[in-house]
Amino acid sequence: MPDQEVLKTAKSQAFKHLSYRDRSKKEVAQYLEKKGHAPSIIQATLQNLEKLNYINDHRFAMEWGRWRVEVKKFGKIRLRHELSAKGVSSHIIETTLDTLYDSHPEQDLALACANKKLASLHGLEPEKKTRRLAQYLQRRGFSTDIIYETLKVSTLDHGGK
Repeated sequence: MPDQEVLKTAKSQAFKHLSYRDRSKKEVAQYLEKKGHAPSIIQATLQNLEKLNYINDHRFAMEWGRWRVEVKKFGKIRLRHELSAKGVSSHIIETTLDTLYDSHPEQDLALACANKKLASLHGLEPEKKTRRLAQYLQRRGFSTDIIYETLKVSTLDHGGK
């Protein structure tokens, strides 16, 4: 049985860590490990926090994803990678992506990103502008197909200027 004082300290540290923003189970575990807690203490703390619904990977994935899609306008590839890096399970990631991109079509997000970026690319020759725009969209996490479609539409809208 883990020492109750150590458990209390770990729980307190986890609460403080969670007070800034929602976090995945893996993030909290890594934080407690960094604080020097034993695996048994970390496991007990995580179970307790999950039972109290302070840690919920479904909720975390939706909130993190919603922010990244609505505000940052990231594509599926980047969001999938970020959630995976935060330790969210693949079935939760896929459910989250389906839900978010049903209400925010990736093509619309890519077009919004492209139109915003085009303003900073004025004065460049068309090939250079297209290349930079494609690279930008790729960094934002859009697939090759969506980038191609977006480039077709955005260069037509701006006459290749």
